[in-house]
Formats: sequence, structure tokens, C-alpha cells
Amino acid sequence: MVVLRMKIVVVGEATVGKTAFVQMAHSGGVTFPKNYMMTLGCDLCVKEIQIDMNTTVEVFLYDVAGQKAYEHLCAQYLEGATAFLLVYDVSNKTTFETCKKWVDRARRANKFILGFLVANKVDLMDKAEVTDSQGEIFARANNLRFFKSSALRGVGIAEPLEELAKLQVEAYNERCRSLASIK
Repeated sequence: MVVLRMKIVVVGEATVGKTAFVQMAHSGGVTFPKNYMMTLGCDLCVKEIQIDMNTTVEVFLYDVAGQKAYEHLCAQYLEGATAFLLVYDVSNKTTFETCKKWVDRARRANKFILGFLVANKVDLMDKAEVTDSQGEIFARANNLRFFKSSALRGVGIAEPLEELAKLQVEAYNERCRSLASIK
């Protein structure tokens, strides 16, 4: 049995639904926070993702506060991370407009970090201020993969984490092949 570990940092502006996303991921779609509770600094949870019968990835999810007061801490959490999930609220254009700042911050802290862009609150598409096309264009321009989610509905939560876990397993297998070829 192989157990791999990876650190994923969840970033974005305040109130985009980062904590709800993380809590729904952690609980398998069962626990949606009923009341808004501002994240103070960073919250951490661990989610196990079973890839196959012999491989599990323990995903350490760092839910980083989006308030300006905590900006200085962000780089510390991004150091040593495998990936970041940049979350924005489709019903709040300002949260999308600040995405470039978050990408730059992540890449300054860790130039090899993988990045996924998550358009959250797609259950509010009737109030959307950001189109899927805008999100996809931004993702491509910044070398990110694009996902849509609704933490409230539990939709699109597992997919980005499962994709990252599979990439982690592929990277591990590639390292094993490389080491095996050195004789």
C-alpha cells in the first residue's frame, strides 16, 4: 500500500466560499457551514483520496484567510505546497478581478506550484457577474486548470482535489521509474 501526502493551499478573497469548499470536501459533501465564520490566519484539514486499491493520497488542505490583514502569512503557507486552489465567487466580479494578484503571490512563493482556478457559487448563475468563458480565458492565460463548483450544493468539490491527487500519483510513479532506471 502506498500513501502519498500533498499540501494544497486554498486562496482567494474573503467570502468567496473557501472555507465552505474545504469543509464540504473534508466531509464528503455532508457538512456545509450554516453561518459565516471568518477564517483567522489559516485552517487545516486532511482529506484522504483513494486512487486505486493500493494507493491513497492524504491531501492537507490549508484554508488561508483572504482578508488583507493576513496577506503576509500567505507566502508561508504556499512554501512547500504542491498546488493551490484559487477560488472566486461568480456572483462577485471583484473577487475575480483580484485573481491575478493571488496567482502572482502563489508563484512568487513557489515558482513550481500547480494552480487550479475554481469558480465557486455556480448555484448563483442567475446573479453571475463572471462568465465561464472569462474564467476559462483567465485560467489558460495563467497556466491554471479551470473548475466550477457550488460548495452549497456540493457540486464540483471532489473533482479538483481528485485531479490533483492523480497528478501527485503520476509524479510519484515517474520518480520511481527514473530511480529504477539508474543502476
